[in-house]
Amino acid sequence: MSRWDGGDGTTDQVPPEWRAAADVVGAPGLVTPWLDRFYDADDVALLLAAANGSLEGVAEARLERAVRRAVLDLDADGAHLPADFHARLEIWAMFEGWKDVPLAVRRQLADWDVDTYAERIRADVEAVRDGRSGDSYEARYTYLLLDEAKAVVSAQERIYLWPCDCRSIVGACRKQTHVCLRFENDRGLGWEISRERAFEILLQADRAGLMHTADLHEDPAASTAICNCCTDCCYPHLAAGRLGTEDVWPVRRHLAHIEMTLCKSCGRCGLRCPFEAIACNSSGRPTLDPARCRGCGLCATACSADAIDLLALEKA
Repeated sequence: MSRWDGGDGTTDQVPPEWRAAADVVGAPGLVTPWLDRFYDADDVALLLAAANGSLEGVAEARLERAVRRAVLDLDADGAHLPADFHARLEIWAMFEGWKDVPLAVRRQLADWDVDTYAERIRADVEAVRDGRSGDSYEARYTYLLLDEAKAVVSAQERIYLWPCDCRSIVGACRKQTHVCLRFENDRGLGWEISRERAFEILLQADRAGLMHTADLHEDPAASTAICNCCTDCCYPHLAAGRLGTEDVWPVRRHLAHIEMTLCKSCGRCGLRCPFEAIACNSSGRPTLDPARCRGCGLCATACSADAIDLLALEKA
C-alpha cells in the first residue's frame, strides 16, 4: 500500500509540494498516491525549481542524475526543464520500479500511457491512412523483413541495446525484453554492443516470433532504432487498434505468397502469424487472407520448405 493511500480512494494525505510536482509533469490522478515510487524528495525539489526557473547554483551532479532518470530534460539551448511523466514512467519501468506498484495500478498506468500515445500520434497516423502522410516518424514507421533489418543494422556507426519500453510497461506477454536496438544512446542508459551481437538479437527475436519495425528511410543509416514487436504489448499496434488504423499502420510494404507446390503442410506458418492471416486446416494446409497480412515476414522465416515469399505490394 502507498504511504499516502488511506484505502478509501482519496489523496488528501499527499503533501502539497508533491501534488504541485505531479501537476508540473502531467502525471495522471491515478498515480498521485504512488508518486513516491517514481520520485524522491530531491526529485520533487528539482522539478519545482525547474518549473520556476530557479535551478541556479544546483550542483551539476544532481542535474545529471535527474536527466539520466528522466526527472529533468534538456531543451535545445541546454536549459533544464521538467521531463513529462511519460518519460519518467518509461525509464522507471525499464530500469527501476514496477514491482513497487500493485498490478492493478500498473495496468491502469499502461492503459493511460497507451491512450496518451495514441492521441499524440493520431493526426500523423490518420494522415497515413488517408494517403496524405508527409515526412513524419509515423509515415516512415514500417514492418521490416529480417534481411532489411540486418541492412539497417549494417549501416549504423554505433548500436545500443535497450529493454523494450512497450513490453516493460504493458507486460502482457512473456517474450524477451532486451531486444530493442537503438542507434543513439538516449540519457546514456543503453549498452553499446557489436554489430555481430545485434545480428544475433535480430535472429533471436525472429525465432521468438517478434516482428521487426523501424522508421525506415531511403538511407538505412538514417533510421533511429529497430523495435522487435509483439501484438500484446507494442504501443504502435495497441494504438492502431484504438485509432482504427490497423489496416494501414504500421506501414505494410509486402504481402506473403505461399507456393503450395512446395508446402509440406507443417502448419508452422499459421502458428507464427501474429495477425491470424494464415489459417491451417486439420492437415496443416495453409490458406492466406491477404487483407489480414501485414507483410512482417514471420511466416517465411519459419518455413523449412522455403515455400513462402514476401512480395512487394506493388508486385503482389
